[in-house]
Amino acid sequence: FKKQFIFICACLVSMSAYAQDIVSSTQGFFLNLNGQFTSWSTESQYFGEIDDLSDGGLGISIRAGYGITQNIEVFAEYGVAGISSDFSFDTYRISNFHIGGRYNFGATLRAVRPFLEASLSNQSLTIDPITFDQVVFFESESSGWGGAVGGGLHYFFLQNLSASGLFRADFGNFGNTSLSGRDVSDLNEDLDYTIISIQFGLNYYFQ
Repeated sequence: FKKQFIFICACLVSMSAYAQDIVSSTQGFFLNLNGQFTSWSTESQYFGEIDDLSDGGLGISIRAGYGITQNIEVFAEYGVAGISSDFSFDTYRISNFHIGGRYNFGATLRAVRPFLEASLSNQSLTIDPITFDQVVFFESESSGWGGAVGGGLHYFFLQNLSASGLFRADFGNFGNTSLSGRDVSDLNEDLDYTIISIQFGLNYYFQ
């Protein structure tokens, strides 16, 4: 009886340790779908007061990546958001692509996993129509490369399913600009941008 009791206790301890090991996992391939709020600003004279009269807007993003370890992952993300403004635009949209890395803190024993990330990003801004001298109407398209830093946290409902929140800031310059298809990139000024995004979404890790 004593040997049976010891065997049962050993099994229970082993099962308990295994259960603790699978509270959360950020390793392997994953998909992430987010809703997001996006706003932007610039010091450029080209855009005038357009950014000051913008209220930000809602959008979505999708991310795919791979957790190399429980702490380190790489990812690629595409997002788009429509921007609200005091002006009446047919189109006022920011879209972006990010490729980068994330460091997840904590370990598999924790349901809450904070993280920090950094990425290279390409931003595109479309405004239609935009006016000059209150007469001529153009579609303005600008794009350019920059960098982004952000942080947030996961909350794992299951070992491979979590809800997450992310705050991210993008900085860079629009190096390419066109008006109704005509290149006007040589404007003798930097079309800088700062873009702030707040995301909430779900993450699924393929185990």
